[in-house]
Amino acid sequence: MTGHKPELLEALLITTNPYDYPMISQGEITVKSIDDVEEFIATDTAIDILGFSADEKISIYKLTGAMMHHGNMKFKQKQREQQAESDGTEDKMFYLHI
Repeated sequence: MTGHKPELLEALLITTNPYDYPMISQGEITVKSIDDVEEFIATDTAIDILGFSADEKISIYKLTGAMMHHGNMKFKQKQREQQAESDGTEDKMFYLHI
């Protein structure tokens, strides 16, 4: 979400605003002693060092993006049934093709 790799924002269908995702914005958003870009670069580099392929690497990011979108999903109960269905408020997750 740092915007350091804009192509990831586009691929994951996410924004740079953490408040768009309740699952990640319920605590402290900014910590003065942590540089988010530096941490992202370190994580990205670690994935490479561990030997993940390019496809595996993007899948790791897509899984993270899917979880962020999943937190935005709303459900409604079907009338006279025990099942729930999507309320149609968050469809992006299904386009990530994990």
